[in-house]
Amino acid sequence: MGADVQFSRALLVEDEPALAAALKIALARLKIPEILHATTLADARKSIETSPCDLLILDRNLPDGDGLELCDELRKDGFRGTVLCLTAKGEPDDRVAGLDSGADDYLPKPFHWEELAARIRALSRRRDPEATRAITEPPKLWKLDSARLKILGPKGWVELTPLEFKLATHLIQAEGAIVSREELLKEVWGFRFLPKTRTTDYFLGRLRKYFETNPDEPRHFLTVRGAGYRFSAEPESNPPG
Repeated sequence: MGADVQFSRALLVEDEPALAAALKIALARLKIPEILHATTLADARKSIETSPCDLLILDRNLPDGDGLELCDELRKDGFRGTVLCLTAKGEPDDRVAGLDSGADDYLPKPFHWEELAARIRALSRRRDPEATRAITEPPKLWKLDSARLKILGPKGWVELTPLEFKLATHLIQAEGAIVSREELLKEVWGFRFLPKTRTTDYFLGRLRKYFETNPDEPRHFLTVRGAGYRFSAEPESNPPG
């Protein structure tokens, strides 16, 4: 099948079991070290969040939608990996839609295996090294996904309620600064008059359960006695002073 490719991790999004099995064999022959498989858009999103890939092979006719939705979504989020659409939708308009959504190449089914391998080798020569580097380097924590109300913390991505996300975002964006209880009640909850309530403590406790390794000894969402709260992004191996 020719020279090895330079991709480190491929994600195959294909819901036909027989074809998926054959594609895994073809990718393994190209000496791609790690090959992941998803059968739905939802599973593909989870896989990319937890195990970033630098090659995405994407079907369009999936049980929960069109693969191009995922391609477009990833590109808008800054995904720098290579995307190859592999689909039965092969009309010129389909190919244009695929390329316009951010795919690097578009190969209709049925296809010849040697052509698939040749296209992947060609894509490897044009790949973005930063996409591969993102796999070997640890992800930057405390990334905010406002569209899906998710935050990347030490335990991985956590999906929050709108109020939890608003509170966490307010504290994270004020990293290192003390944020008073009064400010949170006004800015997060929208109170005009400040009630006597432990609402902020309650919600902070919830954030600690989501993000702290030991919620009883928090390292990130901190209470500053008599002053308010403070967020620290310091890794847990180096607790804040």
